[in-house]
Amino acid sequence: MRLDERLSFGDTTWARSHASDLADAVGAFARQTGSVAALLTRIGHNALPLEAREAMTTYKPRRDTETWPRIAEFVRDACSLAAPQTAYSAKLLVTITTAFVTWAVVERGLPLQTDVIFSRQVINVYATEENRGRSEGTRRNYRSMLLRISQVLLPTEQGASMTPLSRKGIAHPYGPKEMEEFRSWALGQKTQAKRRKAMLMLILCAGAALRPVEIIDVAAEDVLIDDLGVFINVRGGTNPRSVPLLAEWEDWCIALLEDADQDVPLWGPPNRSDGGNLLSSFTQYTIGKHPRGDRLRSTWIVGRLQAGVPIKELFRALGFDKFENLPRYLAFVQQMDVASYRSAIRNSGGDK
Repeated sequence: MRLDERLSFGDTTWARSHASDLADAVGAFARQTGSVAALLTRIGHNALPLEAREAMTTYKPRRDTETWPRIAEFVRDACSLAAPQTAYSAKLLVTITTAFVTWAVVERGLPLQTDVIFSRQVINVYATEENRGRSEGTRRNYRSMLLRISQVLLPTEQGASMTPLSRKGIAHPYGPKEMEEFRSWALGQKTQAKRRKAMLMLILCAGAALRPVEIIDVAAEDVLIDDLGVFINVRGGTNPRSVPLLAEWEDWCIALLEDADQDVPLWGPPNRSDGGNLLSSFTQYTIGKHPRGDRLRSTWIVGRLQAGVPIKELFRALGFDKFENLPRYLAFVQQMDVASYRSAIRNSGGDK
């Protein structure tokens, strides 16, 4: 978000000292009378510019509309109190806060209490566990925004250390049972369009280790089928290459190609604004427990290491010229028993 896209809340620094005093009443302001209601007239929505106030009061989430009536007052009150001390647009503030509070209430069963919902511990769990499908930069932004609200509403809460969102970490691979469940997830989507994209996600991520930005451009003409199997030409992203598709995904791939539109990519008309969020933008509207693209990619990498694919050919398939995270993936590769280990090394010297 560029600086010129942010909405200004004006000089409302006079309201800052009231925030912590009113924190306990968040979510109940609409039902208050007397002095609290009078104070809210100055510190709440009415203190915001018209554009910001409209964005906050007219907002309705596209997802989980059943939960919204329950949490709407809580979210709006919290955002109104925090607004004078943030640089975020009103729409962004209420959108991210709504998703967070919905998760806390629905997934975690937490009560609508300021000191519970906006505790640093709960925000930390949300940033590190719930949003793994998003980029680390996005997760950091979400956490920073929610922590700013927490600082306003709970100024006396002791600072708890946050779990590092390190770019050096890798996504954990899925196990065989989970992969079988994801096959059922893909086939169980309610519409043909969603079933097709879910299947394509598994084919290209679990079967060929493609990234979201690479999936966007894959067209029917990029998929070669011959006696050696299925070969995918990757044109998007920064690492153009050709990747052999794992045999276990060939039947699905061939089936999707039979009715593929030749004029557009397999995923559909490209939307460059999706970028790295292509898959998470899709899966958030699917039913059932969905996979993450980065974990599917890790599953492919660990599987090839476990199978003993030569490192140089693995680099070739991934489009790498170096593999800084290789040791982290090796941590998931099952170690051989002593007999197999000895045999593998002993018999690797070539013909006598």
